[in-house]
Amino acid sequence: MKIAGIERNLKKYLPKGDDTISKAMRYSVFSGGKRIRPALVLESCRACGGTIKDAMPVACAIEFIHTYSLIHDDLPAMDDDDFRRGKPSCHKVFGEANAILAGDALLTLAFSVIAGAEPKKGLDIIKELSHAIGAEGMVGGQALDLKLQDKKKNKNVLKKINLLKTARLFEVSAKAGAYVSGASPKKLNSLQRFGLYFGLSFQAVDDCLDGEGDNRKGAARLMERAKKELEIFGKKGDALRQIAEAVGHP
Repeated sequence: MKIAGIERNLKKYLPKGDDTISKAMRYSVFSGGKRIRPALVLESCRACGGTIKDAMPVACAIEFIHTYSLIHDDLPAMDDDDFRRGKPSCHKVFGEANAILAGDALLTLAFSVIAGAEPKKGLDIIKELSHAIGAEGMVGGQALDLKLQDKKKNKNVLKKINLLKTARLFEVSAKAGAYVSGASPKKLNSLQRFGLYFGLSFQAVDDCLDGEGDNRKGAARLMERAKKELEIFGKKGDALRQIAEAVGHP
């Protein structure tokens, strides 16, 4: 995946001030992320006949949302992690209150970027994102994870947490790219399912790497289901297949 264009555009949208919140936002966004979610936005748009240029604002917005979620996940009241990708977490560098505000600012910035760049499909994308990251999605998954933090989680509960906390944002990333391109309902639904299976597989691979059980076969099956959804796109889906291959093996 070529991420140089994504990096340039993320920098363009972020505030450039020397105030603490602006610094915390930039520190967290440029802390070594792989940019998988924005890549899914861009390549889903291209698979449906759209352009990278058209999809880039939405791609950046979703990366801002992902970064906000990581900042808040690391907080002492949440997962209480002092490091993220080998670097001190945002709250360890800038303080807990500033980390909360930096996350809030990134979330707000994301919706501003979409609203400013997508006059036709912006409302649809914002609606989909709101469901994916709110109480019915990412926030709900984190709440459930916290509720059961000290309890043994069965397979079904873990699947629900992974669906809400991780997979929903991948699902909406692929779907958002389709929206930008003006894709047909059939293609849009295929990309939505691709993103969902991709996200579930991604989390299963993560679990393998973290040593939380042998989920390799399950991860592989999910990624195969994801790639099957790309058959409708023929060769136009090759970039998405390559992303799936790159991240789909523990």
